Amino acid sequence: MGFAFWVVTTSVPIAPSPINLTWLGLLFGVPPIGTFWMWYVVFRYEKRPLSYVLLDLIPYFFVGYYFERIRGKNVEGNTSTHIR
Repeated sequence: MGFAFWVVTTSVPIAPSPINLTWLGLLFGVPPIGTFWMWYVVFRYEKRPLSYVLLDLIPYFFVGYYFERIRGKNVEGNTSTHIR
């Protein structure tokens, strides 16, 4: 997130090479997609989704949600994909 802040606030131009544009696309494109994925999962499987929706306003929070709620359930021996 520090790099994203630097990209937005700096006056130094970033060279438009394909590698730089790919990194910038991933940096600013992945959080919205992950947010929509998390909203879908939370509204579908969680009993009380409001707290997760509010936490999802933090960029990249969906990664922690994935490791704690989705992957964590499957690693513990529960092979079910449902969170309930």
